[in-house]
Amino acid sequence: VIDHLHSSITSPDPRLRKETETLETTTIGSTAGCASIPSNASTIDKLRESKLPLRSIIATVRNVIDFGAFVDFGLENDGLLHRSKMGNVPLGSLLVGQDIGIDILGVAQTNKISVGLSGLNLPADSRDSKRPLRPEAKKPQGRSADSQGSKRPLKSEAKKPQG
Repeated sequence: VIDHLHSSITSPDPRLRKETETLETTTIGSTAGCASIPSNASTIDKLRESKLPLRSIIATVRNVIDFGAFVDFGLENDGLLHRSKMGNVPLGSLLVGQDIGIDILGVAQTNKISVGLSGLNLPADSRDSKRPLRPEAKKPQGRSADSQGSKRPLKSEAKKPQG
């Protein structure tokens, strides 16, 4: 932590770097050729009905977290740019307030929006067809408690008559 703090104090401000240095020298995530979200996708419902993926949209990084970044591209909800959808661009190269190019990959029933970096040509994300994130808990196997809370032995543990 101290090394990271020392590095951040002694290094030049990363916001002053050119965009080509920030997002490597590739076009992945670049805003070149990107535009604002089209009017036919100006709400989450319209976005859900439109043909996805929606390519080359300009977005602004709102927050960078361990598993990705939240980006604002003009709708009421921010989109999640998961680190697995960033190609070879390091998560540390994204800065809050930075404009990047994204592709909108999917909208879940819970209105969560999945995005990827522009230029990777990722397929549409079909989140609603995936299995639920938290499957129902299975009842534990083994001993069960009776109404008084004492444990009853399993049938296999019951004493067998001797003799």
